[in-house]
Amino acid sequence: MKKLALLLGALSLVSSVAYAKEVVPAVEEVVVVEEVKAQPTLRVTNFGQFIEVDNKAGGSDIGEGVWFGNKLGLAYGDDWTFGITAAKIWNMDTDEGIHSANHRLEMDAWRSFDNYALGLRYRGESDFDRYYLRGTYNYGMLSGSADVWYHAKNAGDQQDNYEMELIPVRLNYGPFGIGYFFNYAEAVGSTNTGVGSDDFDHAIEHQIRAYANFDLTEKLSGYAEYRISLGREEEEAGKKYDKYDAGDFHKLEVGLNYALTENLSLYGYYAYELGNPTDEYKEAKAKDEDYRYGEFFIGWDYSF
Repeated sequence: MKKLALLLGALSLVSSVAYAKEVVPAVEEVVVVEEVKAQPTLRVTNFGQFIEVDNKAGGSDIGEGVWFGNKLGLAYGDDWTFGITAAKIWNMDTDEGIHSANHRLEMDAWRSFDNYALGLRYRGESDFDRYYLRGTYNYGMLSGSADVWYHAKNAGDQQDNYEMELIPVRLNYGPFGIGYFFNYAEAVGSTNTGVGSDDFDHAIEHQIRAYANFDLTEKLSGYAEYRISLGREEEEAGKKYDKYDAGDFHKLEVGLNYALTENLSLYGYYAYELGNPTDEYKEAKAKDEDYRYGEFFIGWDYSF
């Protein structure tokens, strides 16, 4: 009987342990994985080259400024973009030949926000440096931009100035737009004073600008811009005069962009300016002819 009681007791203990294992849930080990946020990096967004020919009536028959330039675009994270442009400039004439005229280095930095962006620009040539503060905003039907800079002359004892170009408001509807443009320049010091000199005290101009964007084919798109002056006033050596009356300055620019591939594009534009200065201005500058200027530009761009 004692052996039977011990056997039943042992079976009861084994059964209890087995039941306890079934009813007590097993504790699983929980592994916590921390998400590592990707750090922003500086990356190349695009690269391209261009040729530009600037020709003013009465100047070189090919162009006073024939440019060959390289452009590089970069980005840092989602909000910062940068641009670098380096160009060499020649003066080309069929009689006088080809002569080195200038060079340019330009660097841009932009910080974008929800509906606006702020930027800086440096532009340097052989005889001057410019330092810009820039801004844009866009709320769909309303947009605008501003460039304010200090122009520092490097060659000789010449006049510096600061200047601003503003489009405080531009109305947009579909592919069309119309905006008001304001330009103001103010001299900082003066050395070569006198009416007819290259120095000035200040200048102010108002324009109306009209814009249009259009798609010609699936790969070919374009734009057009027209500018008309509402008047430009200049002052030098204490004498004020109107350079342009309302409607006496016009500019038309037409550009095209063709997508060769998803990443590679060809683009270009032609711009023509025509101005009829007042008699007062022509007399001050000892010039009789109207102002005529043409600009041709063609380039390619590869985006990464």
